[in-house]
Amino acid sequence: MQDADLAAAAEELYALSPGDFTAARDEKVAQARTAGDRDLARAIGALRRPVVSAWLVNRLAREARDQVAGLMTLGESLRQAQQDLSGERLRELSAQRRQLVAALLAEARRIAGRDGRAAGPQVEREVEATLQAALADAGAAAAVRAGCLASPLSYAGLGVGDADAVAVARRAAAPRKAPAREKAPAGPKAPARGRAGGRRPAETAAERDARLAAEAEERRARQAAAEAERRAAQIAEAEQAAAADLDEAERQVAGARIVQESARRQVERLDKELSQAVAEESRANRAVRDAQRGKEAAARAADAAQRRLARAETAARRLA
Repeated sequence: MQDADLAAAAEELYALSPGDFTAARDEKVAQARTAGDRDLARAIGALRRPVVSAWLVNRLAREARDQVAGLMTLGESLRQAQQDLSGERLRELSAQRRQLVAALLAEARRIAGRDGRAAGPQVEREVEATLQAALADAGAAAAVRAGCLASPLSYAGLGVGDADAVAVARRAAAPRKAPAREKAPAGPKAPARGRAGGRRPAETAAERDARLAAEAEERRARQAAAEAERRAAQIAEAEQAAAADLDEAERQVAGARIVQESARRQVERLDKELSQAVAEESRANRAVRDAQRGKEAAARAADAAQRRLARAETAARRLA
């Protein structure tokens, strides 16, 4: 089996949508068996069908090469800043990270929509976690760049969480070592792996303890820097949310003041109309009273005239 054959097969398969992956993989397995390459057939058959989030990251590696390359470069800068414990540099790079990750997530949503797939919240979280892992870990960055992931990646400060997902990309992209029996020459036994060819003595227990302590301290420092960065981002988001809430409250207060002023003017108008109505009522009452008095005076005058007429008639009858 040639490593280039496996790499080419993986490159082609992981460029396909998940729905087309299995049939295409089985076809390549059959082709390898027909060609008599059973090792290649087994290796291709071991390639796993990618989940939607991994497929989206694989598409980003192919369709957004410049942005993914920028992500790799940014990850190197972030890791260096974490090693240097440079808070100011970390804040600057963190802002770039948020912008770049947001742009890649938007591109992933566009790709999913174009393929007729719904990139729900869980898929988006997995894509973002994979991009964040590529920023934090060089191995994850290489796997993302290779574009042959079968599942999403995650990073918890001590390495990539899904070793199988990274192994797929490495197996497809990196040449395999030849079996030891094929390249071991006859003669003296080669030096043991992990030693520098006898050029320096073995590490003492004290040196090993010191190295492990330094590595643990470095991990803690990286975790502390990452936690501080996350807290700073959370505080910034909380401040933005509070500012937005304050703006909304101020808009509501301004609207309430407008309503209050309108109601005040309406009350004033109604008070004026009420005063006018009360005045008109008072004038009407006076007119009614005046008319009543006039009516009573007219009645009295009529009674008096009636009495005078009666007396006049009586006097006339007497004269007759």
